[in-house]
Amino acid sequence: MAFLDWNPAYDTGVAGIDYEHRRLVKMLNEIHDLIENGVKPQKISDTLADFHTLATAHFALEEKIMQDENYPGLEGRRHTHYRLLDQVREIMDAYETGAYQPGESLPATLKEWLTEVIDIDAKLFAKINDAGLRRWGLSRT
Repeated sequence: MAFLDWNPAYDTGVAGIDYEHRRLVKMLNEIHDLIENGVKPQKISDTLADFHTLATAHFALEEKIMQDENYPGLEGRRHTHYRLLDQVREIMDAYETGAYQPGESLPATLKEWLTEVIDIDAKLFAKINDAGLRRWGLSRT
């Protein structure tokens, strides 16, 4: 059983965005499994780095779309993104240096913010019209 199962309620209806969300969920499950199986911290840190890279690119696209669409709440959203990415970076650093404590709940933290991000994205992309999506090479499924 996965740590976080995909829920159809997470679908934004935008193929490219949903694909990235599914990849982030898959990576979260991989991170959880790595920790549960007691693999070397470097492997966990490497997987976190991949997660961080994808999340960074996803957030940048989302913020640019929000800016171009004059979507309210961009600054708050940007702040949330930076906070979340900083948390992942701090955890990566702790794994790399051996300072991360196994009792800390990394997967639970990532799961909490990932489900929050996906929920907000579903609301965001529901409000953007098809012309706005096409400008970004996106389309509804």
